[in-house]
Amino acid sequence: MIDPHTSILIIGGGTFGASTAYHLAKRGYTNITCIDRHPYPSIDSAGYDLNKIIRTEYDEPLYAEMAIEAIQAWREPMYKDVFHETGWIVTTCGQPEATRHLRQSYENLVSKNGAEGIEFVETPEDIIRYVPQLKDAKDLSRWKGLWNKQAGWAHAANALKLVASEAEKLGVHFVSGPGGTMKSLDVQDGRVVGVNVASGHVLRASKYILATGAASPGLMPELSPQLWSKCWTAAHIEVTEEELAEFKGMPIVDNHELGFFFEPDPETRLIKICNATQGYQSVTGEYGGRQYSIPWYLSDHAEEGIPTEALRDMQKLVDNLLPRFSHRPLLYARYCWCTDTPDQHFLIAPHPTYGEDFVLATGDSGHGFKFLPIIGGYIADCLEGRPRGRKDVWRPRTMDFKRDPTRPGDEVKDIRHIEKAHPTAQAML
Repeated sequence: MIDPHTSILIIGGGTFGASTAYHLAKRGYTNITCIDRHPYPSIDSAGYDLNKIIRTEYDEPLYAEMAIEAIQAWREPMYKDVFHETGWIVTTCGQPEATRHLRQSYENLVSKNGAEGIEFVETPEDIIRYVPQLKDAKDLSRWKGLWNKQAGWAHAANALKLVASEAEKLGVHFVSGPGGTMKSLDVQDGRVVGVNVASGHVLRASKYILATGAASPGLMPELSPQLWSKCWTAAHIEVTEEELAEFKGMPIVDNHELGFFFEPDPETRLIKICNATQGYQSVTGEYGGRQYSIPWYLSDHAEEGIPTEALRDMQKLVDNLLPRFSHRPLLYARYCWCTDTPDQHFLIAPHPTYGEDFVLATGDSGHGFKFLPIIGGYIADCLEGRPRGRKDVWRPRTMDFKRDPTRPGDEVKDIRHIEKAHPTAQAML
């Protein structure tokens, strides 16, 4: 057992970092610092978003079990103002890999006793029964998939802020700006003895946890063979007060070929729309003769818009599924940067070189946010050496990156070489 007064430095205040800070503080640790270049909720975090899907379907049994645990945590009073259990409908127009994924996800929930409220939907009538707001959709005849009432969405930025603020109340010290911006590690005799930050200072602790998400391979290039940073795109439609009432409580609609959208956020009256794609990358790093992707954050490139092709795809979704909004402008276009592992398992383990005092907690692989209420407990277990946080599939590993079968397309394009639309205002949260 680690002494509760041991100094712990968490690098990164996004989903994994904030959750870890909260769980460690709940366990009685009294000397925790969490650093990030931005104040929480960090605008570079994938969790800095209007909403994220909270679901239980997984074709991997480990995450199916964790997702059931997570949604039970989302239902706790702490999250009552940020979690909306609207249910969701997830479909494909017949793509074989997507169909197999949905079938295996259903079987996993059955085996975990988590399939209550799930139904297969195979006709337009089935779909419109659960989502009457799709009554004007142009063609649902080929849609087949699952309806799951045990799902919904969280106001992601507010949830991240909530968890970090609760951690701060428990005594966690948060540092941002140059004093919280990691530049490199201070390594002596094969051990990490400090973190060099942009202010010129060195932050020292007894234990370190790297939870830097998509920034991880750029900060520690030796991780690049097992982490690939990619981004996805989103935009928003503003609705009227009357439309807000009409769409209130609408389930999330997700189609493998087109993308997904949510009910309007009650505060901003914005419907978030995401297109379906293999994502984008920014291949600007090199390590050991191998190139890797480093995030192209909008906080660094405010003058840049998102790809024109992504906006076209989102417009196609609107024209097909929400034609009443076809002439509304797409607002607040943005990127969401994540970091993938080759097999989409997280990377949560002691560093293979620096050992037990330096824990890796990254590799969200685009599906980490839903675990915000619980993932910090697993990372805390890893730090403490408990088996629950030391899963074999979370250990450092190197393998070939493959196409993500749950997303359409065959190419991850480089964001730097694609025509971009003129940027619109980014700050909406």
